[in-house]
Amino acid sequence: MKKEKGKLEVLLSRPKEKLYELEKYLKMILESSLDGITVVDELGSFEFGNDSFYKIIGWPREEIIGQNFMKMIPEDAKESAMRHWQNVQSDHGGPHEIKIKTQHGEIKYLHVSSSLTEIGGEMKVVAIVHDISEKKTLEIKLRESMERYRDLFENAIVPMYVLDAEGYVLQMNKAGIQILGCTEEEVIGTNIFQWLTPESRKIGRLNQKKKLSGEPVDQPVTLEIINKHGEQRWVEIETSDLRGDGRIKEVHGIAKDITEKKRLEEELRRSEARYRDLFENAIVPMYILDTRGNIFKINKVGSRMLGCAEDEAINTNMSKWLTPASLEMVRERQEKLFSEKNVSPAAVIEFVSKNGEHRWAEITSRVIKDGDRMIEIHGIGRDITENIMLKQQIKKSNKTLKLLCYLIEGTRGGKTRALILKHLSERSYNAHQLAVILNIDYKTSRHHLDVLVKNGIISMKRNGRSSAIYFLSKNVAESLYSFQDV
Repeated sequence: MKKEKGKLEVLLSRPKEKLYELEKYLKMILESSLDGITVVDELGSFEFGNDSFYKIIGWPREEIIGQNFMKMIPEDAKESAMRHWQNVQSDHGGPHEIKIKTQHGEIKYLHVSSSLTEIGGEMKVVAIVHDISEKKTLEIKLRESMERYRDLFENAIVPMYVLDAEGYVLQMNKAGIQILGCTEEEVIGTNIFQWLTPESRKIGRLNQKKKLSGEPVDQPVTLEIINKHGEQRWVEIETSDLRGDGRIKEVHGIAKDITEKKRLEEELRRSEARYRDLFENAIVPMYILDTRGNIFKINKVGSRMLGCAEDEAINTNMSKWLTPASLEMVRERQEKLFSEKNVSPAAVIEFVSKNGEHRWAEITSRVIKDGDRMIEIHGIGRDITENIMLKQQIKKSNKTLKLLCYLIEGTRGGKTRALILKHLSERSYNAHQLAVILNIDYKTSRHHLDVLVKNGIISMKRNGRSSAIYFLSKNVAESLYSFQDV
């Protein structure tokens, strides 16, 4: 381009009468140039342009010759263009960039080399231009991109940083500086590892070694930092490497402060440990069911009540253990719980343990929800088997007592039966022995004994083929002591 410009200036400086000899040569140079060449008068109006010039500026020849160059300049570039024109007029122009608009309003950027030259006694400006729109557009986009990146980097709500390959801090945004509790001057140039706890420093060094050797590093990485004030915080980081010449040039990192998350996780861990200890070592049965009644979890006391190991109870359905009446009652109770209807706080259930023994428990339960979805039933029980059995014995004893009253006091021969029971409370006898002791005949003795056996007051055991031994039934022994001697 400079060579062509020089040739043009030499040609234009020759005497006017000799120019016609060079007209053909000059035209060939001008029209074959890929750069635009134009001549502007001292007022800024176009007098000449080659074909490349019109292609570059996007205006046809008839629309531009005789027009002032400011016609092509958009409003936001007029001041700059006028300043360049004044510099050219004072012969201090030099190369510069200018923004124009085409006939159809398209924005273009031109590189212009101008010189003030006298032609035929008049001052002219000869300019050589070439299109730098693509380069300029890329520069503008790059600048905008860098500005957006800089704005994103500086004002991001998460810590962001740039390290060199050795881990020294090249850049760190406000959020990162804030979490370290220091100023930008205090962190730039420091090694990132000095801000980590010893354990996290080991993890960071190991990952750095892997990166440098080309090994993959699992991400994100959780590290514990110590800020300027000695406060320890947890961060979760992800990094990407900027490489050049086959090696790491920079490491770009984004961090997420998870200190609160870690604190909550630790509290949850301790809470779960306490709950687990409470659940496992509780002195009452505790269990967890799914919504179909399958045992998800049961503690030691609960499994002991079922007479089995914990793993034998897990995943079994409650229908395996409950009596039909209790199963129906529990299912009705669960339906009410699921539909959020009022349910009595406690319920008594009867179940059959592994060895076939019937036991009873008083249970309280509640539904655990995930939002509106019911996921589990938590229950606590109390073994009331002894109470239930005692009540049953008392009830049975009361019935026996009433029967005794009837057989002794409400019927004929009651006094004789009372005497029989009194002697049998001391030891067992056969019918003949009792007849002798009571001074009654054998048939009368057998009659009273048969009545007492039939009503379950006494029991009989055969002793050989002919004789039978009689003794008090277990349930009657205590009831009998409530009577006074007859």
